[in-house]
Amino acid sequence: MKKSLVLVLGFVLALTAAPFVEKGHAKDKVTLGIAISQTGRYAEPAGRMVNSYNLYVDQMNAKGGWLGKKIDMIILDDKSDKQTSIKLYEKLITQDKVDLTMGPYSSGITDAVANVLERYKYPTMAPGASSGIIWKKGRKYLFNIIAVAQDYQKGAVHIARDIGVKRIAIIGEDSLFPRQSAEGAVDWAKKLGLKVVLNENYPRKQTDFTALLQKIKARRAEALISNSYFADAAAQIRQLRELNINMKIFAGTVGPGLPKFAKQLGNTAEYVLGFSQWEPKPEILKRPGMRAFIAAYKKRYGVNPNYHAGQSYASMQVFGEAVKRAGSIDRDKVWRTMRTMSTTTIIGPWKVDETGMNNHEGLTFQILNGERKIVWPKKISEVPYKLPMPKWKDRGKN
Repeated sequence: MKKSLVLVLGFVLALTAAPFVEKGHAKDKVTLGIAISQTGRYAEPAGRMVNSYNLYVDQMNAKGGWLGKKIDMIILDDKSDKQTSIKLYEKLITQDKVDLTMGPYSSGITDAVANVLERYKYPTMAPGASSGIIWKKGRKYLFNIIAVAQDYQKGAVHIARDIGVKRIAIIGEDSLFPRQSAEGAVDWAKKLGLKVVLNENYPRKQTDFTALLQKIKARRAEALISNSYFADAAAQIRQLRELNINMKIFAGTVGPGLPKFAKQLGNTAEYVLGFSQWEPKPEILKRPGMRAFIAAYKKRYGVNPNYHAGQSYASMQVFGEAVKRAGSIDRDKVWRTMRTMSTTTIIGPWKVDETGMNNHEGLTFQILNGERKIVWPKKISEVPYKLPMPKWKDRGKN
């Protein structure tokens, strides 16, 4: 009996002394948690980000992962919804116990989940958020990589001034990113001496812009600055054509940067200006690693990466470099490293200020012959812009 008791006690002591490995913290892997829109209104751009995450992780795991540990991603669908995203990040952190987190898509959702990340002190890259106000709330754990929303229309407003436009209309969806983008457009118009004849938001999911476009015409606007996503930007340019309202410039934000914009709209998309954080043009942008990334992405997915894909891959590069320099996946060490380090990614240099903001400059493109061509700033333009836009009656049929 005594011998049996000794054996049992020994077994219990052995179990107690053995190292306990929490879920998500297996010694042979690094767990990265992401809640991102795989369904809903943001699924198109967010899907391209997920493409790059999968590509990067597979490439790194083939080389041994981070610090010799394989990267294991847990990707959950936030359904393009703030409250869902908040719950999913709580789950990733408290239940799945992931080592690190990557941010969601959209400024609004990122702003909502940032409080969760701050509470649990999870250093997080935010490749899907551009609204500068997110980084003006005293947060320490969220890291920016892309140009701010306030500068999305900077190039379009400069071009408007350069071709002699005097009166512009600014419209956008009534949500965080479009409001911030519109705010920047107003500021740039004031700086450049353009008159804003209309500055108006419309409800999310609006599809009929007839009354708004007629109002813009009545105000004698020469250029329309649309702070929009895909569905609203596509509806606006289509309805401008249907109503035979001619503008010298139509400039969008997110919508024109998605490949399906030019593909679905055909001739109607011609001459439209759009903003991009990055374009797959290594001969012009000359960023290290661009060619290899573009080739790998196209081989895997059959299309060139757009800027959403580029900025998400770059965010993974930053995270990987931070882990390497920290020599650990310990979140505090990774966070401290990210606060002070500088590196270069496929979209450009990365180094944040005390608020977590990176100083990235985007670019303006124009859709010409169905392709996005960089037209601003001039130092990296690949072709001259073709503006004013020709009148609808002078265009060929779509």
